[in-house]
Amino acid sequence: MRRKKAQPKGDRFLGRSLFMLGVALVLGGLVVARLVQVQVFEAEPLRNQARTQQQRKMALPAARGSILDRDGEPLAITLRASRRGDLPEERIYPRGELASQVLGFVARDGLGREGVELAFEPELRGRDGFRIVSANARGHLATMPGNDLRSPRDGSHIVLTIDPTMQAVLERELERVVRSTGALASTGVLLDPRTGDVLAMGSFPDYDPAKPGSAPADHRRLRALADLLEPGSTFKVVTAAACLEEGLASPGTRVDSYERLELAGGTTLRDRKDFGRVSLEETIVQSINTATAQFARKLGPDTLYDYARAFGFGCITGIELPGEVSGILRRPANWSGRSLETVSIGQEVAVTPLQLACAYAAVANEGVLLTPRVVREVRSAAGRRERTFPVRRVRRVMSPETAHELTRILTQVVERGTGDQAGIPGVSVAGKTGTAQWFDAETGAYDRSRHVSVFAGFVPADDPQIVGAVVVDRPAGAGDGGLVAAPCFRRIVEGTLLAQRAPMIARADSPEREEG
Repeated sequence: MRRKKAQPKGDRFLGRSLFMLGVALVLGGLVVARLVQVQVFEAEPLRNQARTQQQRKMALPAARGSILDRDGEPLAITLRASRRGDLPEERIYPRGELASQVLGFVARDGLGREGVELAFEPELRGRDGFRIVSANARGHLATMPGNDLRSPRDGSHIVLTIDPTMQAVLERELERVVRSTGALASTGVLLDPRTGDVLAMGSFPDYDPAKPGSAPADHRRLRALADLLEPGSTFKVVTAAACLEEGLASPGTRVDSYERLELAGGTTLRDRKDFGRVSLEETIVQSINTATAQFARKLGPDTLYDYARAFGFGCITGIELPGEVSGILRRPANWSGRSLETVSIGQEVAVTPLQLACAYAAVANEGVLLTPRVVREVRSAAGRRERTFPVRRVRRVMSPETAHELTRILTQVVERGTGDQAGIPGVSVAGKTGTAQWFDAETGAYDRSRHVSVFAGFVPADDPQIVGAVVVDRPAGAGDGGLVAAPCFRRIVEGTLLAQRAPMIARADSPEREEG
């Protein structure tokens, strides 16, 4: 076999050199191409990326808006030491526990919880801003010209209808009645019947909104619109209004009353005694159950139900606060054989204290039911009016003539009837007492040893300016509305009039009367 001729050594070296040179040229070309790409085509994106890596987005938190009373004085404000966003805000309630259940509170996450703080969270919170800052190699931040900036929009201020003087008096007397009677709790509402403004609203026990975690949840609950009670005899105003408005009875129309009246299903309706034949006026003044039932029979289930709904029972009032319940008012199709009579005296019905106050406000307002309002307006951080809450008429419940007649009867309740402990010297007071047996949900029966004491009314009767409802939950002893809730109502009104030096009160040193 012939051997292949060997390639000269010099030629082999030259080939390798050319190969290496080619590789080097290719690699060099790639490097040059990449440099051109970076320097020319990707220069701006890379510069932007570098700037981004050196920049930080710093939050500029908005200041939470304040909550103000009807006079523009603060009930809730926010304090903070810096706008840099690295120091926490502190929500301050300058008047402590005043109106705490209406206000609500702000949780640790900065969000409103309960009351106005929750209902108007978007308005109060505002909108946070931000600033783009640059960081050097040591991490120090500096604002650079041209960096993005979005200024924060501070939260709006919420102006309430709450009168601080009335609120303070209300809370003082609610605490007093609980401590003096051994009751579990008490609730009160004061309204302006001409506008629906909530002048004062609260319950005892209450809590400090700056320290919400230190109080049980039921102390924070706004009982006026979240708790249900059987209104008892305060509901008789519905039965009387229906009879008068429908022309089925006049104040002088008489029916028989009994000490005991047997109803369908073996239920017995009781009174203190047999009052004999009594008028509609005396039925309300003396709060006679059996006579009220007789007048209800003139109405029938559908008419009584329609008037109860017209007064606002069985549906929410529409106040601007969370947690309101509608109450219980069953349709006549779901009534039993005794429901007509028992509903007419405020049993088998559940209402809130706010609903009760609104119903009596309709009487005081010449028969027109209004939506209650606790917020008057929303103002910007600069003080500009952004939103108003006008007076809202719901419906006419009765004619002015019927409302005037009913007012006259309710005035007699206080002057010579079961509500005499609500009387104020020199001031005409209209109102009605109520004493409801406590319904024990565990046993499914009424507990005759425990009661809810109620009074609802307005002053002055001839030119109503204040409507109030007071509920005392299970006071020790009899718990009669005329002996527990009525005196509490009187002290609230007296304290309010004295504090405001109102001309409708006869004497500033009105003595305490014995309350039995």
